[in-house]
Amino acid sequence: MAAIDYLQAHDLHADPLPGGRIYVWPADNITPEVRVWIKAHKAELLQELSPANSDKRRSWRVIRGGKPIATLCGKLMSPEEALEAARARWSDASIEE
Repeated sequence: MAAIDYLQAHDLHADPLPGGRIYVWPADNITPEVRVWIKAHKAELLQELSPANSDKRRSWRVIRGGKPIATLCGKLMSPEEALEAARARWSDASIEE
């Protein structure tokens, strides 16, 4: 079983963070046993998470008329997802990569 599968079996999700850290959520589902397992399998989790999310970020700058107008913040988004979110608000928006 892959490390991510183990987390999903416990109704958990994970995202890589800068500095070789991992964000696992929701916190209410992390039992003491699962916490120990996460620490023991951190390297495996990072390896599984990093390639899949290499182009994803938590914040994207929204550009309109050549000027930055906003920053999208929140969940990990690919450039395509960020552009879709920006254009849902501003049809002529682009994102800064």
